[in-house]
Amino acid sequence: MRARRLRAPSGAATAGQTRHYAERIDALVAQLRGEIWAPERPHGLPALVLLMGLPGVGKTHSGRLLAARLGAAHVASDYLRSRLFIAASYGALENATVFGCLDALVDALLAERHRVIVDATHLTASSRAAPARTAARRGVPLVSVLVVADERATLERLARRQVARDAHDHSDADRRVYEGMRARPFEPPAGGYLEVRNGPDLAAELDRVALAVEDACARAS
Repeated sequence: MRARRLRAPSGAATAGQTRHYAERIDALVAQLRGEIWAPERPHGLPALVLLMGLPGVGKTHSGRLLAARLGAAHVASDYLRSRLFIAASYGALENATVFGCLDALVDALLAERHRVIVDATHLTASSRAAPARTAARRGVPLVSVLVVADERATLERLARRQVARDAHDHSDADRRVYEGMRARPFEPPAGGYLEVRNGPDLAAELDRVALAVEDACARAS
């Protein structure tokens, strides 16, 4: 069963509604925390895995599988936006509210000693700055992962989204959004990153990431 949305009558996406949310991030985070999937018991060796990638490449699918492998919480920007805004505008204040909630949730989960998969496009240095600062402040390893996929398969997934949405798909991105983001340059993380290809060998690709996270945690402990 899909989770019920928060009581957020934002169909009109009014500026007043969004300001109301922006001023109450702490209250929103307290409610959202109970909806974010996380293991009942924190792992104890926390880490932050930062997923990057264009819309439709399979970040959320990869994130869910990786969370299961690592015993990690999974925090996705698309899910948070869908819970807060019925008719998302993607305006500046709305984005600030969504990512304010995301950053606070990541911080809280790391403080509880969870491992955390944070799932957003994250293609620019500025979009990754807040979670990177949180990992540094909490003293936990950060592993950056770029998810890629065959373009034809990606466009097919985006087209299917317009017809029948998967239960775990909360993104509004379509081909136009994909092509617009693809046209912008990717800013690689200064500390390097792993690349994962969503395809027939995805399980082996994610095993490689899981091993890198375990190694990073071992070095940090």
